Amino acid sequence: MMSFEKFTENILQEIRVKAEGVFQVRERDVIKNNNVKLTAIEVVKEGAGIGPCVYLDEFYREYESQGMIFDEIVDEVYRLILKYEEDAPDFDISGFQSWETVHSDIYPKLVNAEQNKELLEKIPHRNFMDLAVVYYAVARDHAQQDIGTILIYNGHMEIWGQEEENLYQTAMMNMRADGEADIITIEMIVERILGVPFPKKDSNAPHDMYILTNRCKRFGAAEILDKKTLRMIADKVGDRFIILPSSLHETIVLPPKDETEYEGLAEMVREVNNTQVDIEERLSYHVYMYNRDEETLQIVA
Repeated sequence: MMSFEKFTENILQEIRVKAEGVFQVRERDVIKNNNVKLTAIEVVKEGAGIGPCVYLDEFYREYESQGMIFDEIVDEVYRLILKYEEDAPDFDISGFQSWETVHSDIYPKLVNAEQNKELLEKIPHRNFMDLAVVYYAVARDHAQQDIGTILIYNGHMEIWGQEEENLYQTAMMNMRADGEADIITIEMIVERILGVPFPKKDSNAPHDMYILTNRCKRFGAAEILDKKTLRMIADKVGDRFIILPSSLHETIVLPPKDETEYEGLAEMVREVNNTQVDIEERLSYHVYMYNRDEETLQIVA
């Protein structure tokens, strides 16, 4: 049975034969969030700097388990390449070269600092507890429609002539310009999913759990960076409230808890992360507490 390296080399050769020079095919190693490393075939047409990728790691597992034979994998990879080429949005790469054009599309994202040490060497960032604030730009087509995100690297900063401090301030302003944070009770989420009213409790009684994210539900864990949002939550939930990292996209807010409960909450976070959250989506294994008097977030477990 072929090694993964030989498998990748042979796939590349076969795809190049099928492409007949219409487009270039090259291997690309990709580091995803939390140091998930994948190998892809990238397809680039003449004059384009980037192109669609087909990841080979899962195909190799299929090959190892004999779920698919090699020729079937080649055919499927090529089919996906053609599909991505046909469906690919018309990305306006020219707008990404200029800070004046791109600055209004810059946003913050929180990732785990320890799990992303290798990636953080290549991208602008700042530390935040056990996390790191990194940055992305919304990619837009020629009609200015949102078609995805692009992580910002040090090379982008050199092109734009920008420092991380300005990047942070710009990203935070854009986050708020898009609207206030979205904080919703777990009861309202159940109502949305089931389409039926949740049994009402005393209107003056505090809710047990809130979900905090942003309006687009994308990388919404970054809302915990906004001190105004945290003060607003304290008004609603109580001083010294608890934040649990749910994923890159949202956090869970709980009313103040006794210190004896912190370790139990940390165990719950570990269990959920390890069984319910994809590794690329995981944020942290810690429990945070917001102290309103000091206006700080800190790790408590």
